[in-house]
Amino acid sequence: MPYKVSAKQIRAIILKSYFSNEGDVNERIYWPLLGQKFPNCELFWRLFVIPFTKRIESEVTDPNERIREREGISPDVFGMGLTHYSMFLNLVYAQQHFREPKISSFEDCYVHLGSACDLAEAFLCKVYLITLECSGVVSQALRELAKADFLKFAEQWFDLNYSKAHHAFVVNQKPLVINLVNKVNLLDEYFRDDRYWGQYKSFTQLIRQYRNIIVHDTQIGRIINLNGIQLVPLKEKISTYKVLSNLFLARNNPVALEKDFADMKHLMFSDIEEFEGLLNQLWTKPLNDLTNLFYKDKNELLWKKYNLTES
Repeated sequence: MPYKVSAKQIRAIILKSYFSNEGDVNERIYWPLLGQKFPNCELFWRLFVIPFTKRIESEVTDPNERIREREGISPDVFGMGLTHYSMFLNLVYAQQHFREPKISSFEDCYVHLGSACDLAEAFLCKVYLITLECSGVVSQALRELAKADFLKFAEQWFDLNYSKAHHAFVVNQKPLVINLVNKVNLLDEYFRDDRYWGQYKSFTQLIRQYRNIIVHDTQIGRIINLNGIQLVPLKEKISTYKVLSNLFLARNNPVALEKDFADMKHLMFSDIEEFEGLLNQLWTKPLNDLTNLFYKDKNELLWKKYNLTES
């Protein structure tokens, strides 16, 4: 049975709801770590997570029950919220490794940043697919290819990627994979010429490269300078210094140390800050799109997904 409520009533609830008073235990405790650089994270939660939870049911007063989803919520809307929460947690984990370091915190920080990249894109894809469905629009990125189009794509992929992919298979036994449709294709379409999307892709490509070396390769070497500061290779230079002999040579090369290395703690901090700032910019579009559908247009299909009806 759809829950009867008006958009005006939901907005009134949202005006009083913040992570600090209506979040779960993690949101209440750790939101201050993200709030300065990524305020749109909380704003999305207020506008589009609260309405599918029991927080909008005045008769539910138990805090542990209020955070639960209501009955009848569509899986895609719930999945959107859960992915958003999972991304939030990985950003918190990265922050915690910077603030309360342990022996593996440098590596763990980049593992969580890499996971946050994956989750951010999964979240944005879920939002885009929901907006497409509710608007009755068909994505060109998801259209079924005719045989001639597929063969054209395969030929282009061969010319651009086959040699590199074949080398990767021979050296590292990485499979040759042709991606006809992936998250990046879909999000390229969603964000089109958005300059922040271009900045995001460039930045996260380096984060993922760093993360992948940490997870799948040998230990990233460190240099301790005369002041006791641990220096690590910059993300842009990690391929060079995967070979430890190159790192040992750099120890005695002031120019290489200045150009190719950074204070480990500063690198972690600056990457977390830059990533959260880019996410904050990207969140503007899904916030605007869903706000128009949910609050302005009161889109019938979107309200049905939230199991709501106008009172």
